[in-house]
Amino acid sequence: MRDGFKQLIIGFLFVLIKIHIVVDLLPDFLGYIFIYNGIKQIATLSSQSYEKLKILSIVLVIASIPNFFLNDQVIQQSGWFSYYPIFLSLLKVILVYFLFDLLRGVAKLLPSNGVLQTTNRMYTWYLTIVLGSLFVQSLLMNFPINIAFSAMIFIVISVLVIEISFLFYLRNMQKRFPSDGLFNIYS
Repeated sequence: MRDGFKQLIIGFLFVLIKIHIVVDLLPDFLGYIFIYNGIKQIATLSSQSYEKLKILSIVLVIASIPNFFLNDQVIQQSGWFSYYPIFLSLLKVILVYFLFDLLRGVAKLLPSNGVLQTTNRMYTWYLTIVLGSLFVQSLLMNFPINIAFSAMIFIVISVLVIEISFLFYLRNMQKRFPSDGLFNIYS
């Protein structure tokens, strides 16, 4: 179980951090491969179905390959391709939505009720902030530049804070499982 959470943390770090020098040094598609492996390990050990997550992870691996080669300036200059980052963001939100379903099942296996409450709280905050930011971004083109700029700064900071909080949440979940061999004591 711990290895599954470790894979998730590494995968979401790859997706979060973007260092672009000619190509992306931490490519998103590798992050989604790590996420897929983590989901597979967690779902297998907790005896849960993960078919939707499996398919969505594979779709994100394939869909994020162009992101490895293209920088943000190239994406914004092309017409229809400017919607590509929004498409990837929506797919990631859907992945996280189904991931929280898996994490709720794992939280129920633990003896403490606080873990399930923490999972539900993180789920609510994460989806509210990320979906809200995507919604507000679609409306910003209709606002004056100074208001739009201020709103974008607030959105970027909010999303960054919730993404980092999500990584800390995953790390705390990882700590709750002493080792994969001792997982049977919780079930």
